Amino acid sequence: MSPRKARKLSLKRRLLLTLLPPLCCILLALGLSGAWLVKRIVEDASDRVLSGSLQAVSETLEMQEGYLTMDLPPSALGMLENPDRDAIYYSVTYRGKLITGYPELAVHQPVQPRIEGIRFSNSVFHGEPIRIASEARLVPQLDAPVIVQVAETVKNRTALVQRMLIALAIGETILLVTVIGLVMLAVDWGLRPLALLRREVEARNDEAEIDFAPLPLSSVPQEVLPFVSAFNTLLDHVDRSFQTLRRFTSDASHQLRVPLAVVRAHVELLRRDGHGSPEMRDALTDIHQAVRALQHLIVQLISLAKAERPNGDEADAGSFDAVECTAAAARTYAVRALEKGMELSFEADCEMLMLAGNAIFVGEMIGNLLDNAVLYGNAGGQIVVRVDSRAGTVEVEDDGPGIPEGARERVFERFYRLPRNGDREGSGLGLSIVRALGRRMGATVSLETPAGGHGVKAVVRFPLPPSGSAAARLAPAPQKLGADEAVQAR
Repeated sequence: MSPRKARKLSLKRRLLLTLLPPLCCILLALGLSGAWLVKRIVEDASDRVLSGSLQAVSETLEMQEGYLTMDLPPSALGMLENPDRDAIYYSVTYRGKLITGYPELAVHQPVQPRIEGIRFSNSVFHGEPIRIASEARLVPQLDAPVIVQVAETVKNRTALVQRMLIALAIGETILLVTVIGLVMLAVDWGLRPLALLRREVEARNDEAEIDFAPLPLSSVPQEVLPFVSAFNTLLDHVDRSFQTLRRFTSDASHQLRVPLAVVRAHVELLRRDGHGSPEMRDALTDIHQAVRALQHLIVQLISLAKAERPNGDEADAGSFDAVECTAAAARTYAVRALEKGMELSFEADCEMLMLAGNAIFVGEMIGNLLDNAVLYGNAGGQIVVRVDSRAGTVEVEDDGPGIPEGARERVFERFYRLPRNGDREGSGLGLSIVRALGRRMGATVSLETPAGGHGVKAVVRFPLPPSGSAAARLAPAPQKLGADEAVQAR
């Protein structure tokens, strides 16, 4: 699955997309109701000031000597002053006749004035919107109410509403960003068990050996529990199938060893007999080589099956003497080295080096490295087996053609062989077995270039025991192993 498609199916993204639309709807509803509330508050506050100015004017109306008089105090209209310099207008009319004020404003008086009450209305005066407060005031000695009007332009109201709406929009934006951040944190926190589960699976991917143990269910959310349980069941099926395949490989290899040994023995007897045509002898030689190669492959398959068994069995426990195991393997391959005219020498800086592990596995590791050195090294060359107690390493070095640096990791793959070695004996399993066996004991295997610049040096690094717990004795002199050492005990 491509990364883009994986992002489309992201559970975190789906949760966010599910939560954000309702949240935006809620914020929109709050914004609309807040805008309405802001407008109402500004209107009510401004109308209260306008009504106060109107009452201050109307309360000064009275009859004196048959005339309607009005004492307009400065504070009556002064309370309407504001920074936006709204224009203020007023008018006083009786029976449709203007007593004082602006005649244009008198045109906007209500048709049916409300007695003892203030009425508000909106209109346009000289091309500008205005807010008008009107009151019908009963004055003694008059048979009709006096209409008093006070009006102001709405610049201040509009500006105040705009400022409050901008503040509301900024507040809602900050609230939206904050809520989105909190929702993301909440989603991350809610999905944390899945992240822990993912890290558990990724940690297994990084391990050198496959782990089919069930995933822990203690921290799994209830919604994901059926999926993880089904996955654990699948892991159990895969584990059983894998173990069956391993047992089949091991059992089949063991079953083939005996028939091949019998065939090889009879082929060797026929070859020694010397009778038959040259074609028959050539055929017997080809059969003998093929049987020997197949027998070697079966032995390596058995070793690989042992190396890939699950850790923790009895074979992994115990300790071994690295010097003794390495020297024994070197003696075993001394005859083959002499047959190719090679000189095989053994060097160690101590007489004994006890390490944790299995002596049989170590012997097979060194044996496979020596097998490669004898098989692919130059005839008449040198092979050096070396034990370094300070570094906890065993080295097998030859002066053959070597391995290119670009292929030094690939040669550890099963059945991989360098193109130039296609016509030689070998199965391509030796280094795979070495790495698998080393992994069981916590050892690492690497290929390096020798100090001379020719050939290849295989270095096996074993984990050193705690200081003082390793037994080591004084180093012996380097040994060159001949045919007699190959058949005698050290």
